[in-house]
Amino acid sequence: MSPIPASRPAPAASPVPSTYVRYLRDRLLEAEAGLTAMTDKYERTKARFDRCYARQGITPEADIVNYINAKGMNPELKFWYSKVEHFQREVTAYGAALTGLEAAGRMLAAESYRVDSQRVRTGRRGLNRVS
Repeated sequence: MSPIPASRPAPAASPVPSTYVRYLRDRLLEAEAGLTAMTDKYERTKARFDRCYARQGITPEADIVNYINAKGMNPELKFWYSKVEHFQREVTAYGAALTGLEAAGRMLAAESYRVDSQRVRTGRRGLNRVS
């Protein structure tokens, strides 16, 4: 007769405080909102820049060299693009932290399950002994 499999233990309390996880989620949401806002501002600024230089005949299709030079000299485009990059880094960092915590929690839960399932004994210690 086979032993009854042990029930899966309740997940152990997370070593990471739930307040920290909520903090990371809140920061991730703020970073995503900031990224959206800065991307919109950058796109509007770039559209205005493109219209201004298109009136002068400087477009990527017509004069790429002068277009790139003008774009590199525009401080407003640099500023908004740096803001976009900043929020992209924040979204990446907070997202990676949350993903890592979730993966660690799953690994710890699986490890706890493996350790508990290996400890299950059938009570048949002496079956393989030579008498």
